[in-house]
Amino acid sequence: LGADDYLPKPFNDRELVARIRAILRRSHWSEQQQSSDNGSPTLEVDALSLNPGRQEASFDGQTLELTGTEFTLLYLLAQHLGQVVSREHLSQEVLGKRLTPFDRAIDMHISNLRRKLPERKDGHPWFKTLRGRGYLMVSAS
Repeated sequence: LGADDYLPKPFNDRELVARIRAILRRSHWSEQQQSSDNGSPTLEVDALSLNPGRQEASFDGQTLELTGTEFTLLYLLAQHLGQVVSREHLSQEVLGKRLTPFDRAIDMHISNLRRKLPERKDGHPWFKTLRGRGYLMVSAS
C-alpha cells in the first residue's frame, strides 16, 4: 500500500483500527471504480474531454496533468453537470471516507482543479461553491 500513513507510538488501538478500515474501504472502492470505469463513457464539457478508462483529461486536445484524485473528482462533478453535489458525497465517492467537521481535503482538490483547468471557451467558471450545500459544475446553458 505504500507509506501514505504514519501512526506515532504510543497509539490508541481504536485509531489503528479506524485507519486500517479506511485503507480497506479505499482499496475496495478502487476495485469497484476500476471495474465500473471500464465501460464508462468519455464525457465532454465545453472543450474538456474526460476519458475514465485511461484516467485522462484533455482540453482542446492538450492533455491536462491531474492527479488520480483530481481526475476522479472532476469526472464525478461532470457526471452531475448542473447539479449540486454535497461535500459529504464527494468525500465518500472520491476519497473513500466520511467527511469530518474540519476536513478540507475536497476543498483543496477543488482549488487545485481551479488552478489547473484552463479558462473555459464559453467564459463560465468551471465550478460554483454553494456554501453549506456543496459544489456545482457549471453547464454551458
